[in-house]
Amino acid sequence: MKQSNNNTVEKWVRVMFLPFYLFTLLSLTVSCSESTDAIDEYADWQSRNDAYFEQQYQSHDKANVIRKWSLEEAVATAHTDHILIDKLKEGTGTKSPYYTDTVSIHYVGRLIPSVSYPAGYEFEKSWKGTFDAETAVPSEFAVGSSDGLINGMVTALLHMHRGDRWRVIVPYQLAYGSTARDDIPAYSNLIFEIELKDFWSVKKGDRKD
Repeated sequence: MKQSNNNTVEKWVRVMFLPFYLFTLLSLTVSCSESTDAIDEYADWQSRNDAYFEQQYQSHDKANVIRKWSLEEAVATAHTDHILIDKLKEGTGTKSPYYTDTVSIHYVGRLIPSVSYPAGYEFEKSWKGTFDAETAVPSEFAVGSSDGLINGMVTALLHMHRGDRWRVIVPYQLAYGSTARDDIPAYSNLIFEIELKDFWSVKKGDRKD
C-alpha cells in the first residue's frame, strides 16, 4: 500500500513538472539558436568589411571617390581614406555646406549585406515608418560638432548641394573604427542614403542659392 502511494506521488510529480521541463528545454534551445545566429551574422566581420570595401573601391567610378575631409587637409593615400558615392538625384543648389554650418537632412544608414539582411541591416534613419516626403521632418546636425557626425558623412555633406541625394559607402576607418556603437558592430563599413534639404550658418538663411 505504501509503495503504491509512492508510485502515485511520483506520477503526479512527473505530470505536474513535465510542462516546466519542456518549457525550459525549449527556451534553452531557442536561446542557443539565437546566439548561434548572432555569431554567424557577424563572423569574420572585419575581414568581410575589408573585402567589401576593396571590391567596391576597385569597381567604382573614380570620379565618385572623395578623399576624406580633415582640419589639417592631410594627404590621403590609402583606399580607406576615401568615401564612395553614387549620385541618385541632382539638386538645384550650387553651394555646399561649410564645416561650421548646420545641415537639415533625410538619411538612412545600413551595414553591408549579411546572412539575415541581404540589403544590409538598417541601424538608423531620420523618419519613422514608411518615408513620406510630404510629412517626414528632416534631422538637423551641426556638421563640425565634436560629438556629432562621423568623418565619412561630414566628407559627403561638404561636397553636396541642396536637393542632392547620394548613396555613400563609408569605410569603418572613417566611421567608428574598432569601436562598437549601439547596433553597429566594430569594424563596420556604413552605407548611407542622404538627401541634403538645407543648410545654414549661425544666421539661418545665409548663402542661399
